[in-house]
Amino acid sequence: MRKLFLVFYCVFVCSIAAGQTPSSNQLMYVGTLDKKLLVIDEAKEEVIDEVPLGGIPRTTALSADKKKLHIFTTQMLLETVDLESRKVVSSFSLADPRNRVRIQANAPDLVNIGGNARFSGIAVDPKGRYLYTTMRNVVKDIDQFRIDPPQFVAIDLQEKKIAKAWPFPKDMDQGFGFNATYKVSADGKRLYVFQEDVLVFDLDTFKQIDKIELAQPPYPGASPYRLAANDDPFDAPDTVTSVFTSVDSIVHKGTLGLAKIDLTTRKVDYFPIGPLLPMTGFQLSPDRKRGYSVVPKISTGANRLTEW
Repeated sequence: MRKLFLVFYCVFVCSIAAGQTPSSNQLMYVGTLDKKLLVIDEAKEEVIDEVPLGGIPRTTALSADKKKLHIFTTQMLLETVDLESRKVVSSFSLADPRNRVRIQANAPDLVNIGGNARFSGIAVDPKGRYLYTTMRNVVKDIDQFRIDPPQFVAIDLQEKKIAKAWPFPKDMDQGFGFNATYKVSADGKRLYVFQEDVLVFDLDTFKQIDKIELAQPPYPGASPYRLAANDDPFDAPDTVTSVFTSVDSIVHKGTLGLAKIDLTTRKVDYFPIGPLLPMTGFQLSPDRKRGYSVVPKISTGANRLTEW
């Protein structure tokens, strides 16, 4: 039972690293419960190396230059692995005996599809200095534990500390929400928060300065389109390509599509693909001309077999 749980945990934790590794290397990075980062050659289907870690990996973020992997452990140790040397080059704790911090982030789920499945909750500074995320802090007082309101924080990777912390606006006292995803502009000055719409914040003041309204499905009552920010290495700067799904409220028919948003011009292009079948994952080729998914064979009768 423990081995089975270990396998599922590995796939969940570091699926982001597999999706973001440059295709020329064809390497996958998988975290394990025994505090290791495994390096897997996808072509050979073999473990070719392993990197010892200081804790159990919980979620990951790839650096903007694609050369380092930032790993948050379950005990809030932030470790940075150089992917070329395959060594931990930086490690520091965000917690202390009195403060138990937790970030509101998880590794993106690349198995399920749709905006709500591709959750990360971490934004990477294009210049490589900061990581941005929502953080909650539980303070251990003399006679009680106190839960502080959530804050949006900037983690300084050079100074190895939380450099900035902003309270959320009054209408967002619980943060941006569990499924919100983030992206920082190429110049490092703006934060884009992907919810039902895209909120734009100034990273110097943490004030909302704009909102990009997303289109709604053409039929009434359907679930809204919801896009998700990701760190696809093949996206141009300030551009996001996202899978979206929508389900109508009458016959519950699902639709799968792709959306491309230019964060500079605010232009959003929607490309419906077809019915939402029981897929496992949906990934794009680097040239954006093909999409790949795994769909099981479905038998609904003695002589019927459907495949897509």
